[in-house]
Amino acid sequence: MSRLSLGVAVVGTLLLTACGEGTGPGDSNTRVDSLTALPRTLSAVELEGVQANNGFALSLLRSTVTRISGDSGSAKNVLLSPISVSFALGLTMNGAANTTLAEMQQTLGWGSRSRTEINTAYRDLAALLPSLDNSTTIRIANGVWVLSPMRADTGFARDAQTYFGAPVHSLPTPRSMYDSVNAWGKRQTDGMVPRVLEDAPPPNLAMLLVNAVLFSGTWRDRFDPAKTTPRTFTPTSGAAFSHPMMQRTGNFLAFGNGKVSAVELLYGNGAYSMVLIAPQNEPASQYAARLDTAEYGSILRGLRAADNRSDVILPRFTVRGTLELKPMLEAMGMPRAFTPTAEFPRLIGGEGAQLEFVRHGVALEVDERGSRAAAVTVVGATVVSMPPVYAFTRPFVFFIRERLSGTILFAGVVNDPRQ
Repeated sequence: MSRLSLGVAVVGTLLLTACGEGTGPGDSNTRVDSLTALPRTLSAVELEGVQANNGFALSLLRSTVTRISGDSGSAKNVLLSPISVSFALGLTMNGAANTTLAEMQQTLGWGSRSRTEINTAYRDLAALLPSLDNSTTIRIANGVWVLSPMRADTGFARDAQTYFGAPVHSLPTPRSMYDSVNAWGKRQTDGMVPRVLEDAPPPNLAMLLVNAVLFSGTWRDRFDPAKTTPRTFTPTSGAAFSHPMMQRTGNFLAFGNGKVSAVELLYGNGAYSMVLIAPQNEPASQYAARLDTAEYGSILRGLRAADNRSDVILPRFTVRGTLELKPMLEAMGMPRAFTPTAEFPRLIGGEGAQLEFVRHGVALEVDERGSRAAAVTVVGATVVSMPPVYAFTRPFVFFIRERLSGTILFAGVVNDPRQ
C-alpha cells in the first residue's frame, strides 16, 4: 500500500445518489444534466441486494481494518472494492451447497434468497450501474479459469455465463492460469491493477473465479489545479508533513455533529459520489473498525448543501495494494468454504473442491480532475481429492534395486538429462 496516511476514511467511493447541478473550472459553458431518479424502479430483491452489498461492504471494512490495524489504530491505508469481492464470491456461490452455501449467503447478506433470485440481482445490477452516467465509466467483468483436463460443472458453467457473463477458459498448468488472469485483470482495469496474483500457484489449483471493476469519474465541480498548494497533513502517528492539497469552494454536501465531519463530492451527473468521513476524536482506523450501517446511514441522511462560502480541502492521493481476504471472510461467517469439508458439488465436474484464497488487488487515484479506481478479485479453488503429482523436473537421485532382498544394483544422480 502507499505510505500516504489519509486523515479521512474513504468509506463510500461508489454511491447511488440523487443530486443537484454544478460546473467545474473551465466548464462554465458545459452543464451535465443531473440524474434525479433511477431509470427504473428496483425490484424487492434488487433493493435487498443493494442493502446486502452495503452491509457486506461495511462488515468487510471493519474486519479488514481490525486485522490490519489491530488495537493499535495503525495508520496503514486500507482500500477495498466490496462490490468486486461480492461479485467474485457470488459467482463462486453457484458451485456451493448445504452449509457452505448457507454461510456464503449469510456473509454476503443474501439470507435465504434462492439461487435464481441472487443471480438475477447480480446480473441486473451489473447492467444498471454502467448505464447511469454517460460521463462516468463503470466496467464490471467476470471470468472463470479451469485446469485442463478437468472441466467446470455443466450447470455451474451455464449459470456463470448466463448471469455473470463469465466465460470458462481451460488452460494446462496452474502457472498459465495465473499468467492469463493477471493479463486479463490488467486489461480490464486499464493497467491500474497490473498483477493481482504474485505468489507461486498451489500445485493442486483447479479453478480461478475472477471479477474486475473499473471506475473513472470526473468531479461535477472540479478542483482548480492553480489552487492546489502544499499544506500540513497530520497523521495518526508520526511527524506532520507537507502534502499537495486540493481546494474548492461551495457546491458540495456536508455533515457535522462534533464527532465526525463528512462531505459528499459528486461525479458527472451526480449518480456517483465520493463520501469522506473524518472522525474528530479518534483515529480513522479505529472509527472504521466500528462503523456500522446505522451510523453510516445516519451520516448520509444528515448530508445537506454546504454554505456556498465553505471550502473543501482534500489531499491529492494514490492508494494501491493487494490483500488476502481469506481470514477476514472466515471471521465474517464463512469458514467452511476454506476447509476440506467444503461443499462445492457444482463447481468442478466430478471433483470435490475447497477455496484456497481470495486475492484482492485494488488501486485508487484522486486528483483535481476526478477519480480512477479499479479492483480485481480472484477466488482460488483447489481439488480436495486430487492425487499429488510427482514430477521429476529438477535434479534427482535414483537407485535400481532388487526388491525382495533389497540389494542396490545401481545408484546415481541426474543433474542434466541431456548428457
